[in-house]
Amino acid sequence: MKNTIMGLLLLALSLIGLVGAAPSYYEVGDSDGWTTTVGADYYKSWSSSKTFCVGDSLIFQYNKTLHNVMEVSSQDFESCNPNFPLNTYQSQYEPVVLNRTGHFYFICGVPGHCESGQKLDVLVMSADTPINQPNNASSSCSKPNPPPQPTEDPLQVLPVDDETIATLPYNAASSPCVWTGLSMLSFVLLITLVSV
Repeated sequence: MKNTIMGLLLLALSLIGLVGAAPSYYEVGDSDGWTTTVGADYYKSWSSSKTFCVGDSLIFQYNKTLHNVMEVSSQDFESCNPNFPLNTYQSQYEPVVLNRTGHFYFICGVPGHCESGQKLDVLVMSADTPINQPNNASSSCSKPNPPPQPTEDPLQVLPVDDETIATLPYNAASSPCVWTGLSMLSFVLLITLVSV
């Protein structure tokens, strides 16, 4: 049930992201989630295989009776010190927005968990920073360049009056009601997840 709700939430958030700049949502550890059972270097490998941009979000999926999520300083990350968290996240599935460039450091504050590898360093890039991936592929956070505009407009410019507008096909995806509905669906799903 929770996986279904999580999938619907991610789908709704993805659809909302189609308007304007589309942030990405990353489920930390993918299907393994946030746990101690994946090995000491798992989250290091996981984060290094992704390109994180300002505005993207992390979603930690975990059993909250066994784990937690704390954002910490780089020193506390290195030493696995949970005593001075910058932020503590109380709910699994709570989106953590990556709202600036630079490193974000996360640990599980349960004794022994960080030391066994339940720690995550995420490097967030700006929109214009070129990124060299491990496989020598180049990537960036910037949106692709728009297609070149033709020198002559082959389309006939129609007059903008009520009669012309009435003959145009209806695009349901551009309706404010659709986006309001998707926003409300996301909110209801998020509330459902938090209360479960």
